[in-house]
Amino acid sequence: MKENSYIQIKDYFENLVLQSNFLNNFVGFFEREWKSKQAKLGGLKAPVLALFKYDVGFDGPEQNSIAVRKIGFAVMFNKIPSGDFQAQYNAIYEAEKLAIKVLSRMWIDSHNQDHFLYNSFLKDSVEIKPVELSSSDFGVDVIFNLKNKQILKVDTADWKDLDHICS
Repeated sequence: MKENSYIQIKDYFENLVLQSNFLNNFVGFFEREWKSKQAKLGGLKAPVLALFKYDVGFDGPEQNSIAVRKIGFAVMFNKIPSGDFQAQYNAIYEAEKLAIKVLSRMWIDSHNQDHFLYNSFLKDSVEIKPVELSSSDFGVDVIFNLKNKQILKVDTADWKDLDHICS
């Protein structure tokens, strides 16, 4: 089990989009990035993978803690006519299929000992839900957990009031 970080997660998903034959754009964690890329000439080309959630919690005894990261991404189709409900349902259906492809790739990467996701992807934590971002943006939200070692060790150089730490 290896440590990972916010930047590694963002870079990993951005690279997944570049390496895939089925995703066209990547958007990071910020809503303003979605708006900025959508406003550019040509806008976002669907399907889009967008990160939207990153939370960290801790589990485990003493300093040998496990960080449990809750990650959320969406696979979105845009420019769906607001009155065409069948097209909206189809966008959600297609987005779910693509999200499962991404999850399948993550599953493979989590079994590669050289990958930072090694042994960290908790597939039992996956939740996929339909999402309507606007009257023309439809897809699915995917939420899952990663577990990684995260040592909670105090460095005395970081604190003025600590002379020493008992291990």
